[in-house]
Amino acid sequence: MDFWLAVMFEDNSQLLDIARASAEMAYAGIAVADHVAVPHGFTSVHPSGENPFDHRTNFPDPLTTIAAMAAVTTRLRFMPYVYILPMREPFSVAKQAGTVAMLSDYRFVLGVGAGWLREEIVLLGHEPRRRGKRMDEMIEIIRQFWDGGIAELHGDFYDFGPASIFPAPDRRIPIWVGGKSDAALRRAARNDGWVGMNYDLDEIDHLLPKLRDERARHIDAGGNADTPFETLVIANAVPTRDLYRSLADKGVTSTVCVGWALGDPSAATLSAKRASMEAFANECMG
Repeated sequence: MDFWLAVMFEDNSQLLDIARASAEMAYAGIAVADHVAVPHGFTSVHPSGENPFDHRTNFPDPLTTIAAMAAVTTRLRFMPYVYILPMREPFSVAKQAGTVAMLSDYRFVLGVGAGWLREEIVLLGHEPRRRGKRMDEMIEIIRQFWDGGIAELHGDFYDFGPASIFPAPDRRIPIWVGGKSDAALRRAARNDGWVGMNYDLDEIDHLLPKLRDERARHIDAGGNADTPFETLVIANAVPTRDLYRSLADKGVTSTVCVGWALGDPSAATLSAKRASMEAFANECMG
């Protein structure tokens, strides 16, 4: 199983050193959180049932952060977990994310989701109610640009003739999709992976067979059987080596781990974070 290190809420001054430290250890990559402009007093509730942040929380731009961390490493992979597509338009995403992938030697995964903070989606000028269907068209547009530099779509949300974004990637950039609804699982199955975020073990046992069924249906319908498919799961459970072995036995290929206690003053320094990251690696990885 691959272990991605979660990086969120941190001061910019430590981000590059965290990337360097992760590269020295056995972490496969770094996953960064995504929010653009958090409305004051929002009432939307995070899927976990708790709101882990407010309008004062640090959220550096994920693509810029990834580009900077990739520039000081050579092995690590990087991913936004997850990039909220429906509060953006597909053209800039295709251009920016594609450029990050190419300049990082394709050590980039575009993890995407429909989002839960409706007030932020509205603030950025988009309608949240049909965000899943609009997201499907966005992914189609992005994939067209990435596959050959030219896209055209006549859909319900985007209607345009041929347009180009060059340079185009010369290899496939993976798109992993988050969410647990039936629509989200189908969306993940059509792409390159699933990001299952913060679920109890019994819910994971319920979702994994559904994901496998959706993937099998997609392949039976002529889908991309030859491209690797990633199943990333974050379990609401005490992290242990046995937990991750059990998840791997169920077909989970990667996870995102919290290397230190988020918001804990005792983890404020880089040296404290390194010690915590090393302890996690020794206790749970391998």
